[in-house]
Amino acid sequence: MKVKVTQVGHGTHPSEVIVTVDTTSGPERLVVHQRSIKDNGLDIGYPINRDRNSLLVELPRETISGSWRVWVPEAVVVE
Repeated sequence: MKVKVTQVGHGTHPSEVIVTVDTTSGPERLVVHQRSIKDNGLDIGYPINRDRNSLLVELPRETISGSWRVWVPEAVVVE
């Protein structure tokens, strides 16, 4: 499964990029290796929980605000 991301900047290392993930509480930024992004998506595991039209997912890296797990709208997760 993948979560849709948008690249918004460059990381401190040349191979890193900053991406945003749209969550139910607003966009979250995280720094990832640019090779981990494919078709504007970032690999995630199977959703941990579901609530109405939202999914709790665990990201492969910690967000800039310190979260590993975030609630995202179901529409931003693709298989």
